[in-house]
Amino acid sequence: MANFCGFKRGDCGLFAHCERKQDEEGNYVTFGNQRIDSELSYLNYNLCPDTRRQVDILEERLSDPNLKCQNRADVNIYGSWCVTLPTHVPEYDDEGEMLMEDKEVHHRDGTVTQSTVPKLKEVHYTDEQVRLFFQLTYDFLSERYGKENVISSYVHLDETTPHTHFLFVPVVDDKKWNEKNPDKHPRQKVCAKELINKTELNMFHRVFQEYLDSHSERGLFPMLNGTTAGGNRTIAELKAEQEMEEAKEKIRLAKAEKERAAKEAEQASREAEQIKARVIMTMEALQSAKEETYKEFEYFVSAVEKEEIPVVKELKDTLEQFDAKELDTGTIKKFSEALEHPVNDRNGKTYVEVPNPKVMIPVLKKVTDKFAKALTKIKDIHEKVKDKAEHTRVRIKELIAEKQAEVDRRRAERQGGKRNRSTRPGNNDRSK
Repeated sequence: MANFCGFKRGDCGLFAHCERKQDEEGNYVTFGNQRIDSELSYLNYNLCPDTRRQVDILEERLSDPNLKCQNRADVNIYGSWCVTLPTHVPEYDDEGEMLMEDKEVHHRDGTVTQSTVPKLKEVHYTDEQVRLFFQLTYDFLSERYGKENVISSYVHLDETTPHTHFLFVPVVDDKKWNEKNPDKHPRQKVCAKELINKTELNMFHRVFQEYLDSHSERGLFPMLNGTTAGGNRTIAELKAEQEMEEAKEKIRLAKAEKERAAKEAEQASREAEQIKARVIMTMEALQSAKEETYKEFEYFVSAVEKEEIPVVKELKDTLEQFDAKELDTGTIKKFSEALEHPVNDRNGKTYVEVPNPKVMIPVLKKVTDKFAKALTKIKDIHEKVKDKAEHTRVRIKELIAEKQAEVDRRRAERQGGKRNRSTRPGNNDRSK
């Protein structure tokens, strides 16, 4: 497959694309072409022996005094043949007849035509054969359009399909000027319209195929394989066809993704509703267990107040009996001071002076007995409260477990009811 495209004076972007321009860090610039594998760009090479900058080669050729180039913005000052390595060859039946098939051709203007073209099969080449093909391509094009007009011929091996961009200045003889000035040196002019005309486009693939067959194994590189059906298509037309196929595939994938997302959203919604229902039932169960536990604890506190508080009050009243009625203030004060200054003997025993012992010692004995009883009672109450608190904690756990079991049972009954309804004969008849 070969395609021609003309470029005007300001169209120099193809130069950077061909030579794989690098940025400041040495990375290859793709210029928006996402199909370039920059890791393979080092395999690219230029078949043109002139290794100067392409723009310098172009400007030097245009500056030739014997070459006329009109200074108009719409003049194509250079052209490009993009020649792709054949990837498919025609298939033949047992009798040697070429197999045909119908195929869509997408054009640059958006139109689609149906053409009958040969049925193709994939073909593979060795590295040596690939290099031979591109060398023959360069030789053919440079001989056909003039070696002095060649700007570059980069071979790209870092894209989907190996291909070459043969850039050249489209030069023809300036017949009118030469006829008017026969005594002067013949002049040429830049004119892509005359050089790459309809006749040239229609015969190009046939002539190119003859050159390949005569300089290599016949049929090794089939350019006339049916892919040029409908005439030579431009790069834009080929890209349009490829983009159309890619767009169809993207639409299919997007549709499948949309359906998948819708199913996942529906499933997530159902699961969210189920979780919400379980949370509500669990919260209700916890609230019920909480209320029951609070009731039991309030009952326990009420019982304690009725049974134990009177006993404590009685102890308090009893202690209040030991006041100045039996002991004067001075005696109690002296006894308090004696407690602050106890006396130790040689045997390690401690003694406290008790003032007015006849009165004080009986009182102390009564007080000690009462305190002992009070402490014992308080300890019993503490143990009861502690035991009840532990019982309450265990009871809360039991109630929560019971409520959760009840929630699970109700959910299982509801789901079982749904399954039973869905398997009834009447439901199946309606679904049909």
